[in-house]
Order: sequence, then structure tokens, then C-alpha cells
Amino acid sequence: MTRKPGPAVALMVAASVLAMTALAGCGGRTPEPSAKGPSASGSASAPHPVIRLSADGDTLVPGGPPLPFHLSVAGLTAEQAKRRQVALYIGIVAQKVQIRENGSWHDLALDWTNEQDDNGEFVAMVPLSYRGNARTQLDLRMFTADQRTNSVDATTSAATVTVAAQMAEDPRSPDIHPSASAARLLLPIDPTHLTVEVPEILRATAGGPPVEWSVRVRNAAGKLTRSDLRIAVSLAPGEIGGSVRRLHWSINRQGHWSDLTGRSHVETDKFDLAPGQSRTVRIRLALPAGAGGGSSDHVGAVLFAAVTAPWWPSDPDQPTGVTQNAQGTNILVAR
Repeated sequence: MTRKPGPAVALMVAASVLAMTALAGCGGRTPEPSAKGPSASGSASAPHPVIRLSADGDTLVPGGPPLPFHLSVAGLTAEQAKRRQVALYIGIVAQKVQIRENGSWHDLALDWTNEQDDNGEFVAMVPLSYRGNARTQLDLRMFTADQRTNSVDATTSAATVTVAAQMAEDPRSPDIHPSASAARLLLPIDPTHLTVEVPEILRATAGGPPVEWSVRVRNAAGKLTRSDLRIAVSLAPGEIGGSVRRLHWSINRQGHWSDLTGRSHVETDKFDLAPGQSRTVRIRLALPAGAGGGSSDHVGAVLFAAVTAPWWPSDPDQPTGVTQNAQGTNILVAR
């Protein structure tokens, strides 16, 4: 007994015949997808930029050499770059952050994200468009001054500093704190720090013998040797608008006194300080006759000292650098 196919089976067979006929008309080739894919209509979104941070070193030493770090951006179009910036958030008191452009280093402006917020951070804004092109690799470096110049705490444990980066479309109002998805660098801080000790006050007689002033710099904590250091000393007049040209002063170099009269600034040769070691520099200064104008306790001169390094030159008028602040001494006119 022969069974006839039902209506449903007949419909399936007919559909198959029609499909085979259509393929035969196309030469047996399946249609290729559009080269533009779903973006042909222009509705697809542009690539999502991705930020990555990396550093050449893994430890930050306040007052040590600048820490180089790098920022890369992937998936950023030239059109996107025109209206976007990178906000760099620095979780430590950075003296300066620099970017390398055209083979030289340039300072970036540092702003406090929120003056009313004790948990605010310093932020630097970097345009992502440079000469009409999107930046894909940024080379940066961060300078941090020694945060403790007078206190000594050899038991201080290493802390961690965070450098974060995220996109910002409005450079005038970056977020106070980066989001959890922001790229981050976590850097341990070595507590190595330098103490700068100078006398609080010296008294010298106008026209009398010189007085001696000394600067003692000590590597007071941490485990790292501080290298290529210099002690910078500046001489300033005791009154506004005064001059130091007539002040006789000298520095002791390896047991010999070198005259500095007529100068206002001097730096020692380079030296290294291992943990616990110190270096002392001696200065002699004589006040000229008539200094002080007859008033008691008149300041005849001021001496400043700070620690500098080749990569962080000091200002001759007010030396700063590796140490956060210059330490000074008033030379009073004794009567």
C-alpha cells in the first residue's frame, strides 16, 4: 500500500525547489555581506578609547630622581582627540609634571581639583590632539620634593602613591576624583628623606671678626643611597632693597677657605649619602662696618641652604629642589 505525502510535506518540498532555483540563477554563489557591515547606516558608535599607564621604575623616592612614566591611548580617532583631554591625577605633592614633546621636556600646569576638599588631588590636563593627530603615546615624568626636611622618623613604613588617568571632554571641570575604571599606577614610596639643619640665629659684630655658619644634611631614613646631591647656599641682604656685594663670606672646601665676596649663591660639588650618613658645609661671614644702622637686633644678612641635584637646579635667589623648603638663618648685628 502506497502512502501519499500530506499537505505540510508538499509545501516543504515546494519551498526547497524554489530555493534551489534562486541559487541557480545566482551562479551557485551565496550573497556576500556588505563590506561596511552594520556601520553602513552610520549608526554604529566610534571606537572606545582605552588608556594604559606604565612606569620605568616601581618605587618613588620623594626628593629622588624624577620618575618617568608613560601613557598610551588605543582606539582614539583624530576626530575624537580634538575634543578630548586626559586628566592625570597625582596622589602626592608633585613639584612638577613634565611631558616630552619634540625631543624636550615641558612643564604641565598642575591644579588642585577641589580647594574645599581635604581629599582632593593635583590634576594635569593633557590635550589628546597634537598638530592635528591623535596622541597614542605620551612620555611623562614626575618630580616630588622631599616631604619632611626637619623631622626624623626612621620607623616610617613605605606608603603607596596613586597616579590615575581618565578621559575628560571639558578641561575646565575635571572630575574631583577619577572613577574606579580609570587607569592607575600604584607606586610604593621609599621613606628615604634628607634633613637639613642650620643654626636658628647667629650674631655678628659690624666690622668685627667673621662668624661661622654650618649646614648639615643627613640621609635620615629609608634604604636607598641618595646620589648626585649638592648643597646650595644663598646669601641675601637683611633688608629689602639691600645689597650683599660688600659682605665678606667664604666656604670651606676640603680644609681651605674659598672667598665668595661679591657673589650671592654657591653650590658644593656632587656627593652621595648612604642611609644614616651626613655631610656638613661650613660658611664664614663678616659684616662690614656700619652694618645695622645703629639699631639693636638688626638683621644684617640671611643665609639659606637647600639640597639640589643635577636634574633639579635651584633658584639662586631662593634655593629649592630635592628638599621641600630652604632652611634659613638670620645674621643679627650684635651690639
